[in-house]
Amino acid sequence: MASATDIHENRQETNRTLSIAMTALGLFFVILRLLARWKKGLSIGRDDYTMLLSVVFLFATCGLNLTMIHYGMGRHAAVLPTENVMTIAKLLMAFECVYCTTVGIIKVSILLMYARIFPTRNFRIASIILGGIAIGWVIAIICVSVFQCDPIAKAWNPSLPGTCINLKGSFIGNAVPNIVTDVAILSLPVHAVWGLHASLTHRLSVIAIFLLGSFVVFTSAYRFSTLFQFEPADTTWTLAKACTWCLIECSSGIISACLPTLRPLFVALSSKFASSVGTSRGRTTGTSGIKGSELQSFDGMNPVLRPANEYLAKQQVSLQVSRRDTASEDEVPLNTIRVQRDISWQETRKISNSRRWR
Repeated sequence: MASATDIHENRQETNRTLSIAMTALGLFFVILRLLARWKKGLSIGRDDYTMLLSVVFLFATCGLNLTMIHYGMGRHAAVLPTENVMTIAKLLMAFECVYCTTVGIIKVSILLMYARIFPTRNFRIASIILGGIAIGWVIAIICVSVFQCDPIAKAWNPSLPGTCINLKGSFIGNAVPNIVTDVAILSLPVHAVWGLHASLTHRLSVIAIFLLGSFVVFTSAYRFSTLFQFEPADTTWTLAKACTWCLIECSSGIISACLPTLRPLFVALSSKFASSVGTSRGRTTGTSGIKGSELQSFDGMNPVLRPANEYLAKQQVSLQVSRRDTASEDEVPLNTIRVQRDISWQETRKISNSRRWR
């Protein structure tokens, strides 16, 4: 029990080391993501630019946390000068705003990546809804952080007359929708992949790729548990771990978003055999060796193979076509998944009199 009441305890070095290490790790995975895009010969997309923006905010989050640690975050308020405690309270308000913005940008980047890989109407609607919820959550957190007290200055100067909200309750309440949206975003591609025309093994492997980043949910959950230790009378000590885990959560979110895009690097490091076989099978086309036929196109559609002596007539035909996705615009191994779509066109067939009476 002596250690629990020791006002000279110090977590500054541990929190400082974790902050720097996790920020560097997040930057490292973004570099790997861009390297994977270059390896596959793809241009940088909107999701990549958004992820780069999240790294900028990650560095801002790290900088604010390190500054708070410099002023005494990680030590008990009783051993710190009053000026330091007030400075930490001011920085904490900025930290909350930057932290939630970083989380929101990461979620938007993940949804943009999903929309690129699954360009269907229903999927895009779901992504827009979840993105709107994430942005709304960010705006709400910023408003709560800035206007937690009336007047605002009472947040860092408790001696001023006025009122403040239940800060501990707001921290806990804000964390719940964050975790729920994390789970919803991670689960979003599962339904889409499960409905594709592919073997069970392949569908499960693709789902596993998207769920590689599920550990961000565990970091969010652990950060949520640290909030119950918060005591307004000793903010610099009871909130130090939660702030560091906010940074860890942001870095974990970036790593989670980058993991599904790193397949080209893993393939290059392990073996090029799988990718070469998939490419040769997916791109083998041609009409050589077929005689008495020609390619005709109509209504702006792709050329089709038909006998040279066949003519167009008016006849409605409905076909079901299987198209193989070559995965040229994404890093997730969807190139062996067959996607079915229905197409229809008008076709006429004219039979000559000589053939009719033959």
